[in-house]
Amino acid sequence: MNTKVLFLIGLIFTFFSLEAIDQDTRTKADKLLERKDYLSAYRLSDSILAADPNEAFGWRLRLNVSAALSKQKGKWPNECYQSAKKLGSLVPEEEVTSLVTAIWCLNDDSRYQEIVSLVPNVIPQSRIKIGDGNYGLLINVITIAYMKLNDQRSARNILYAGLSDLSGTPSALHTSYNVGELFFDPEMTMDEREKWHELFKNNLFKEQITNPLIPSIAWNTSILTDEYTKKGKYNFAYETISLLYPEMDLHVSKYWNFLRDQLWIKYKALQFKTKKTKEIPRKKLKLVILIVPKTRLKAPLPAPLTQYNLDLDLEEKSISDLVLSTEYFRDSFAEITEGIYWDYEIIRTDSEIRDTNLIKDTFRYVMQPSITSIQPPLAGDVLTKIKAADGVLLIWPGTKQPNGVLITNGGGTEWNFGTENDPEVRLTIISDSNKKIADGNHANHPIFLYHELFHVLEWAYHKSKFPKKDHPYMRRKDWPIDYVGNTEWDFYSETFRKRLLVEDKMDRVYWLGRKEGFYGIKIKEENKK
Repeated sequence: MNTKVLFLIGLIFTFFSLEAIDQDTRTKADKLLERKDYLSAYRLSDSILAADPNEAFGWRLRLNVSAALSKQKGKWPNECYQSAKKLGSLVPEEEVTSLVTAIWCLNDDSRYQEIVSLVPNVIPQSRIKIGDGNYGLLINVITIAYMKLNDQRSARNILYAGLSDLSGTPSALHTSYNVGELFFDPEMTMDEREKWHELFKNNLFKEQITNPLIPSIAWNTSILTDEYTKKGKYNFAYETISLLYPEMDLHVSKYWNFLRDQLWIKYKALQFKTKKTKEIPRKKLKLVILIVPKTRLKAPLPAPLTQYNLDLDLEEKSISDLVLSTEYFRDSFAEITEGIYWDYEIIRTDSEIRDTNLIKDTFRYVMQPSITSIQPPLAGDVLTKIKAADGVLLIWPGTKQPNGVLITNGGGTEWNFGTENDPEVRLTIISDSNKKIADGNHANHPIFLYHELFHVLEWAYHKSKFPKKDHPYMRRKDWPIDYVGNTEWDFYSETFRKRLLVEDKMDRVYWLGRKEGFYGIKIKEENKK
């Protein structure tokens, strides 16, 4: 048991009053507890209560014994709970501390509904009795109990109350262990996020790298930044993300590098977006965001996929997430490439994907859409717009994800949107839209676009001295000696700055008018050796 919790349970010992118990019995109880002979102490409480069922000393002794044994579960959490209620009824001035101890016992037994039923009895009145450190831990236990009951709103309410009480003090840190998921709840309103943002400003604890509040702060900051960006309030978005970036990058990295990378990209994008002096892009590229909203597979699937219906419809949330991510990608790309700017246009269709280019990998299936299977086929004016662009971001539903079967649907490649005799090769990025925001998958996040683009840039710069095989960002030991970062974003951004921009300012990065893609050029050059 946590030493802080032991201290909390120990509070009960300090409130012995002068009940009708002889000194020998008191001394015996003290010695049994000191020796941690809890079963003998429990039997002693039995004998005391057999003589007088309302003897407070007996119930207090039983509460301490059952609290000490609560981690063993069995009957002990309930003994603790019942003893706390009885002692509180006999000695009202000890009710609060008794019920706080009961909450810890109930937590050992995962009895979350009973924990939250005690909230009116202990919050906020227990703070003065148990001290700020224990109060912070109590807030944390109650918050998690509400989370276990899928009551996210009540969880945030109790956390907000407790963190407000302890705001700016070291004890505030105890409120927030393992509660970060509360802040990627899609039900949170913008007003609520703004309220939390103000509270978090006073609880950054920058000197403490492993601050348990960081997951909550990072998620709230990231999503509130998105809300401002979607509304075109870029200065508010930049101010919001600047709560953490760049100063607290190490703090976020200690939590989750994946979320850290998203925040860095958003920061770089908004840094570009909010520049007071707008720079003319040194190069403009054009991206068509092509939306195909249905997957309706007609071709036969291999076993064991034959038993599943993998058809799926695209959710509007996936579209809006990817369009927002494209905006972050565009602006951050312009910032780190010193002025290469992607314009984009959104084209919606009512078509469906009917076949995929299926590959069986060692641990997954890769099912990327066959563009030739789109039905009805892309209209002539759509193809004209694609041919007038450098690339296509194809947003499709992907496939359903059967339990126990890993299917990935995204990718980065080049596709011939012309004919064999008159090719028009364009960068083609394929979405992986059936993944959720917080699962660690690239889908729908800004880094997804970098990830898939980089596969093609590896072909374009196949002679350059940086690792290229099998997602090299995942193997830190293979990185060049002059790279200093650790994450996927670090690998891409350092490769841009230290290799591609140095080599040719990325002047070769375009696709408009290309009759041959970078992969074809790479193969030809390698065959000449």
